[in-house]
Amino acid sequence: MGNCMTDLVNKLSANNSLSKDEFSELLKFRNNETTEYLFEKALLVKEKFYGKSIYLRGIVELTNYCKNNCYYCGLRRDNIFIPRYRLDEKDLLGFCEAGYDRGVRSFMLVGGDDYNFTEAKVADFITMLKDKFSDCQIGLSLGQRSEKTYRKWFEAGAVRYELSHETAAENHFKKLHPPEMSLLTRKQSLWELKSIGYQVGTGFMVGSPYQMVADVVEDLLFLKQLDPQIVHIVPFMPTIHTRFEHERSGNGDMTLYLMAIARLMLPRAMITADTILDDVMQDGRKKSLEAGAGEINVELCTDDIKEYYNVYNKKIHLKNFTGDDVERIKKKVVDSGFEIGQDKGDYIPVPEEELLYGRIHRLMRPQF
Repeated sequence: MGNCMTDLVNKLSANNSLSKDEFSELLKFRNNETTEYLFEKALLVKEKFYGKSIYLRGIVELTNYCKNNCYYCGLRRDNIFIPRYRLDEKDLLGFCEAGYDRGVRSFMLVGGDDYNFTEAKVADFITMLKDKFSDCQIGLSLGQRSEKTYRKWFEAGAVRYELSHETAAENHFKKLHPPEMSLLTRKQSLWELKSIGYQVGTGFMVGSPYQMVADVVEDLLFLKQLDPQIVHIVPFMPTIHTRFEHERSGNGDMTLYLMAIARLMLPRAMITADTILDDVMQDGRKKSLEAGAGEINVELCTDDIKEYYNVYNKKIHLKNFTGDDVERIKKKVVDSGFEIGQDKGDYIPVPEEELLYGRIHRLMRPQF
C-alpha cells in the first residue's frame, strides 16, 4: 500500500500543469491509490466536456512504404523482410463504406512517409471521401510534409492531422532515429499544422529504449506548450527486424496513467486509445475509458492488409473481416456504461469565447 499523492493530482486538475519536479514525483512514485484517484478526476473532466460519449475513429492503413529508417519501426526503409503495398482508390472507398455502415463518422488515413502518395493524389482521395461521406471528418497521418502540402490537404477537406513527436527529449530522439531525422523539424511541422487550422494530434511512446522519467516529463511539458486537440500516447512495442526487436514492451498501466495525466493537463483534448493497447494488456482500449479517453481507434482494413502494416509485432490475432473491430469495440463501450458518440464529424468542443484567443494563439508559435 502507498500514499495517495492527492495534493499533486488536485494541483494538476486545478492548474492543468505541474513543475518538472512535481511531474517527476507523480511518475516516480505511482501507486494504486494515486492511480485510482487520478482516474477518478480524469473521468470527471472527460465527462464534463463529452458526457458518456465515446467516439470511434476508423483507421485505414494506406501504405506501408516509408522513406525513413526509424530504429524502432517495422516499416523502416531498410526492412527488406516485409512485402510492401499501397491501397488504391477502390480499396480505400470500400473500407470506409464498411465503417460508415457501422456508424463510423471519422476516418484517419495513415501510412509511412510514402512520397508515391503525392500532394495531388492525397488531395483527390480527400475530395472523393468528402463527396461520398459529407457528414464525416477526414484525418491524415502521413508523416512530415511541406507546409504547402499540409495547406493543400486542409483546403481539400482534411480537418485533422496527427504527427507523433515520439519523444520530446533531444538526446532520446537521437537514440531512436537516424541522424538525418530532426526533433526540431518535427516540432516545427506541428506548429505549422496548428497555424493552418488543423485539429492537431501528437503523442509519444511509453517505455521505449533508453527512456528515462526526465524524458517523459519533457513529453508532458511539450504537450502543454503545443496544446494539441488530439493526444495519442502509446506503449512501445518491439518489432522484428529492427534494432530493438529484443527489447521488452512498454507498460500498459503506465500508458493509461499518462493518458489520465494528459486529460487533466488538456481538459478539452481528444485522448485517443490506440489498438496497440490491446496488445500489451487485456482489454486495453476498454480500460482506457476509465482513464479519461474519449476516442477509440478501430481497424477498418482486413487481415490481408493489416498483416503487412507491421509497425510493431502484434500479439493478439483476432480475425478481422471488414468492420469486425468496430462491432467488437461498440459492444465493449456499451458494456462499460458508456455510449457511442453520435458526432457530426467535428466533435472537439471549443467554447465560443475562446475561439478568438485560439486563432491568435495558433499564430504565436515558437520561432526555431
